[in-house]
Amino acid sequence: MSRLALFPLSNPLFPEQKMTLQIFEPRYLSLVSRCLKNDEGFGVVQIREGREVGSTPQVFQFGVEARIIDWEQLDNGLLGITVVGCRKFTLQNTQVDKDHLMEAEVTWLPEEALRPIPDRYDGLVDLAEQLRQHPVVSVLNLPTVKNSRDLGWQLCQLLPLSAPDKVALLSLDDPEVRLEHLAERVARLSRGE
Repeated sequence: MSRLALFPLSNPLFPEQKMTLQIFEPRYLSLVSRCLKNDEGFGVVQIREGREVGSTPQVFQFGVEARIIDWEQLDNGLLGITVVGCRKFTLQNTQVDKDHLMEAEVTWLPEEALRPIPDRYDGLVDLAEQLRQHPVVSVLNLPTVKNSRDLGWQLCQLLPLSAPDKVALLSLDDPEVRLEHLAERVARLSRGE
């Protein structure tokens, strides 16, 4: 087991995906500073109950290690960082330190296999390409997907799915099973369900 500082968010981070964050709370400014100085990551976990700002929220059991790949001072004076998702983990024990930063013992989950994308998911490949071209997403410079694992992660990151859906998809360990679930959820979204 490893010890990892946590950054609870309303939207999760998925492996191999990028996310931009605005940092303003002292506990997270300190965390970012420490991560940059020590070349270490932190854990992004999705909020089950509570809010991103203020008191410590309740979080889901699965998360992803985030590594800072870029940072800048934003026009609004806040610190902006870009992170990329790395390894998946499950939470074992959580604690809150004196600065109200949540930390946990985590168990790293095995890396998923890289498998070709079955032809039956060509529609998901097209959807990922359309999403990558959206102006808000295009600034992240996401790569073209080349395998089932990365297609699933990219769609999980970009689609408007519920918190329980995103965590359920994160918890899966088979990329093709994830694509099957995503295809069902996309069909429901297109029907307005």
